[in-house]
Amino acid sequence: MMRLQFISTVLCLLLFTYSCKNENGLSNFDTEELLKKEQDSVEKLLSVSRVLIEKGEYNSAKNNLTIIVNNFGTYQEVIEANQLLENLNLKLLVKQINKTKDIDSIKIWIKNIVDPDIKNLAEDKIREIIVTSEDVDQLEDYLSSNGFKAHQDLANNRLNQLKEENKEKAYKNAIAANDSKTWKRFLEEYPNHPNRKQIEDKIIVLEVNEIFDGEYGEIPSSQLVGNKNFKESNIEIKNDTRYTLTLRYSGPEIRKVDISPTGSVKLKLKSGEYRVTASVSAAGVRNFAGKENLNGEYTSTYYITSE
Repeated sequence: MMRLQFISTVLCLLLFTYSCKNENGLSNFDTEELLKKEQDSVEKLLSVSRVLIEKGEYNSAKNNLTIIVNNFGTYQEVIEANQLLENLNLKLLVKQINKTKDIDSIKIWIKNIVDPDIKNLAEDKIREIIVTSEDVDQLEDYLSSNGFKAHQDLANNRLNQLKEENKEKAYKNAIAANDSKTWKRFLEEYPNHPNRKQIEDKIIVLEVNEIFDGEYGEIPSSQLVGNKNFKESNIEIKNDTRYTLTLRYSGPEIRKVDISPTGSVKLKLKSGEYRVTASVSAAGVRNFAGKENLNGEYTSTYYITSE
């Protein structure tokens, strides 16, 4: 690169000297010798540009060729420099196409490219990006945008495959995390999952476990009001608070019920032992939890007291 810098400096000095000669009318300069040195420098710069192209240093070569074309239009070397520059621009475009992952940029090139080989290269590059894409948004943008759509079916297939892979990955992550919040996020993202009912039950059980693992008040026992029934139990629950009351039952059945303020519900559950939790939609009100052995008909009323 020192050689290239030297040649460029020589060219600048030659241009400056030649300009001074013409402006001042000096006669002690040998014009022919000066022009011969100038042409030699242009030839050397052109030769260096060829070497740079062979070495793949396209940007440096382009800078040199641009100097020749813009400053030495009267020399025969400019014709070759123009041709090299044109071919070099195509090489740089090929390099850009091979390097990019941006489908929109390639679509613009396809629209403006005349060379059929490079146009085919650009189309093949879009195909490669689609096949290897890990970005759902990128594929959806491609399918919804205007313009080149030669690989629409391929993009649809890859999009469906990628969504399925992401769903399986999210499912495995939820299993590993095994907490209610992660499973809730999973269902928000995949509301039509085939295991939705099982996941909803899992969330209830996890919420019950999480309440039992934290701080809670002892839940009041339901009052037996009828005969015992070891097959099926009926519970009438009244919400005597100003907030929505959420009850969760984890046992022979898994159930979650929301009761509006001052409202009531009747539940029918399989008889047996349950872990029960109660919470309200209000900050500063603690959760309640406890175990109940349900075997018959019961009533229960929930209200809030200040301690």
